[in-house]
Amino acid sequence: MQSLALDIVAKAAAAAASPAVEDPCFGAWTPLQAFGLSVTTRVGQALPGVIAIGLEADPRLKVLQETRLPITATALSIGDQDTARNVVLGDEERPVRYLAVDLIVIDRTTGHATLLDVKRGSALYSSRARLDLCTAMAACSLTAPAALRRVKVSIASASWGIIDLAGAAGFAKDRSVSGAGIDAFFDVPITPLIELFNQTIETGYGAEMRRLAGHLFDTPDVTQGGSDEWTESDGQAPRELTVRSPRSVMSVGCAPRLPQRLIGPHERRRLALVSGSGSRSRQRGRT
Repeated sequence: MQSLALDIVAKAAAAAASPAVEDPCFGAWTPLQAFGLSVTTRVGQALPGVIAIGLEADPRLKVLQETRLPITATALSIGDQDTARNVVLGDEERPVRYLAVDLIVIDRTTGHATLLDVKRGSALYSSRARLDLCTAMAACSLTAPAALRRVKVSIASASWGIIDLAGAAGFAKDRSVSGAGIDAFFDVPITPLIELFNQTIETGYGAEMRRLAGHLFDTPDVTQGGSDEWTESDGQAPRELTVRSPRSVMSVGCAPRLPQRLIGPHERRRLALVSGSGSRSRQRGRT
């Protein structure tokens, strides 16, 4: 995990080392601005993978990363309505667009897939950006079962939510999870892994920023070494799932009626156990 974080800093430093031209807004500060922007972008891209590493340590969970799912007109029209919980879409309708979903966490116990978008920073997203993402995620949760079957991944149902690491992005509390709640949501201790990654980024970022500032003011390098201390490794290209999406809509009578909010694998397993226990009790009462 530390090597991944330092690799991100190294690549960002290399990318910002010699910009072709100075940014007219930042002038001589261009290398620092370019480095900071590059680190921010790369960290945002890497964090879903960091979370996936932690989740995959639990044999109950299967994790898919950067999966491109179809969005159809039918799925958009149904959206996140209460009735959507009992709807499954086929795979005939032509998609209007696609969305690369950061994480799909499949609970092997319940067969349920949770589609998750990961937000890293401490900035508040605009209401339009939040609405657009939530609309797309809701549509993808309806097309996911058929889309995943195309790549031989079988799920019983799907829902969606946001992992808001800093808890500041502005998404509804019943559709997002953040902070210490992330561990309880999955019943997996992944926040220490995220914290280690963030701390390593902070250390490397600070060292490189001081080095760049030293060059800017024509002062001796204030760090021991620079970006050449870090090693590089090739990243993984995102998986792409090009699927035609649903035309048929059918009701699933056996689907449990669950609260219209984001439910983690841990709570969903507990609800499934309670539901199963109640069904067995009713059957014994009829015999």
